[in-house]
Amino acid sequence: PFASKTYAMINGLDGTVGGWSDAGDSMVILDAETLASEVIPQYFNHNNFKSFTRQLNYYGFRALQGFRSPWEFKHVNFRRGRPELLVQIRLAK
Repeated sequence: PFASKTYAMINGLDGTVGGWSDAGDSMVILDAETLASEVIPQYFNHNNFKSFTRQLNYYGFRALQGFRSPWEFKHVNFRRGRPELLVQIRLAK
């Protein structure tokens, strides 16, 4: 489950690498390089930020500011404190 791993990853980030938006309805990535080299490998079998963003797109997340730093990604069912919504995040067909 990509969504649950991503949720756990975002919850575990310190504020320097990224985390939740103030509203809790999107994830914000401040340091993609550190995320890719140190954090992504703890949850996924790679260390590639571009691959991670591609997977986000496959699961229906959208980039709010285009693909530039800071990156912000949103999905209607990806919300801080609402892990029960994650089952509704599925691979797009």
